[in-house]
Amino acid sequence: MLLKQLHFIKTNQMKNIYTLIISLFFTANIQAQPFFLDTSFNLNYNFYLTGSQATVYGLNYEPDGKLMIYGAFHDNYSNPSDMLRIYEDGNLDNTWQYPYDMGVSFVKLLNNKYISLTLNTLAKFTYEGQWTDTAWQNNTFRGNICHDFFKPYIFSDGSMLVGTDSICLSVSDKKRWFMRFLPDGNADTNFKHSTNGLAFGIVKYSSDKLLVYGSGMLGFTKYDNIPAIRLCRIDTAGNLDTTFHSIFIGGNPRPLYVQNDGKIIVGDFFNIINYPTTLFIVRLNADGSLDSTFNNFNSAINNYGGILASCPTTDGGYLIGGSFNQYQGYNRNNIVKTDANGYIDTAYFNGQGINSTFQAGNTPYVGGIVKGTNDTYYVMGYFTHYNGVHVNPIIRIHGLSVGINEVKKENVKVYPNPATNSITFNTGMFKDFKLRIFNAIGQTVLQKHLTTSNTTLNIQNFKQGMYYYTLINNKGKVISGKFVKE
Repeated sequence: MLLKQLHFIKTNQMKNIYTLIISLFFTANIQAQPFFLDTSFNLNYNFYLTGSQATVYGLNYEPDGKLMIYGAFHDNYSNPSDMLRIYEDGNLDNTWQYPYDMGVSFVKLLNNKYISLTLNTLAKFTYEGQWTDTAWQNNTFRGNICHDFFKPYIFSDGSMLVGTDSICLSVSDKKRWFMRFLPDGNADTNFKHSTNGLAFGIVKYSSDKLLVYGSGMLGFTKYDNIPAIRLCRIDTAGNLDTTFHSIFIGGNPRPLYVQNDGKIIVGDFFNIINYPTTLFIVRLNADGSLDSTFNNFNSAINNYGGILASCPTTDGGYLIGGSFNQYQGYNRNNIVKTDANGYIDTAYFNGQGINSTFQAGNTPYVGGIVKGTNDTYYVMGYFTHYNGVHVNPIIRIHGLSVGINEVKKENVKVYPNPATNSITFNTGMFKDFKLRIFNAIGQTVLQKHLTTSNTTLNIQNFKQGMYYYTLINNKGKVISGKFVKE
């Protein structure tokens, strides 16, 4: 009897050990998968001091490698700062002493000074966070009689184009919806270009062109009295680019990302010509027409809100963020991975994703996604959880090439680079990879199953330019890189 009891105890101990080993193995493998939390990013700041209302609107990489994050953290002055400068590991930069809690929706570093948009008011701060250049702020304040500003575009000389709020019931002298300000903050009285409604934001399109977008019922429908509903393209002097034609007829079309080929990912929610249903994301050609190669009409989401973020991935696809719990018929919470043409990649984000424990009526969302270093991505917005883990409203997740155990990237040789007629993929002692090569605009130009560790491919028919590749082994590990075809 005693021997049986000892055998039973020993057997159960071994089972527990095996269970622990399997559990650790499973956890290690899960953590190695793409788009899981990067736990080395630990931001030591209490966003939830007075509840779960904190929102991170954006993140800027600074020239010194630090990160500036900004938003509305709702900490009631007990922990006052809606702008935080941090290091890449999440540690706070204590040289930044910004003592204001007013909500910040835009930040730009120029000549070692920050320009911020706070409660629709522009202000300047030193690199350490002290309010400065009140003369500049007073000039902009006087120049815009209604005093509300929207997302500006700031030039390297300190001048700026900006949308303004011209609806001032208390004054008879209405100012324009769209203005230019000189480096000293004074309104440029020689600037005569104007929209006929709200210009909600201005973003860079190319080195010499900008995109201007409107929003809501007050969004513009004309630029310089020429039809341009909600979206137009101008040069840096403010002249309308008449080669670009808007297809929008309402809503809030917001340019989220401009590709190298000039195509534009537009998100939020909107209506377009000759299509009755509200859309949430489309891709435009360089002339503003709808890009028929993109999945424009099959991205229906639930009724939460729109698509607010788009960031390219190393395989030529996109990370898409917004406010939704379903995407193209699949259950996804506020973040999704697509291929280069906007079709959902069902391998990713099929867990709990971005979600929250807000009170009823408050819905979480992803408002921004920014590519980090070493194939990571910063995801920010209004949320409290990621895959069931309580997190800050800004997290960092691993990219596709994180977690390669069997093959290190430095062991993969791709040569010659630049290449002319052929290119060789050498994976050392390892073999059995799925190779995909795609061009600069995300189109797949070659797919092949590599069954040897040394494979030479004919690329004579490839057009000249930059190409990207991914190598995926049978365990889903990904290596990515690029080469030039001459």
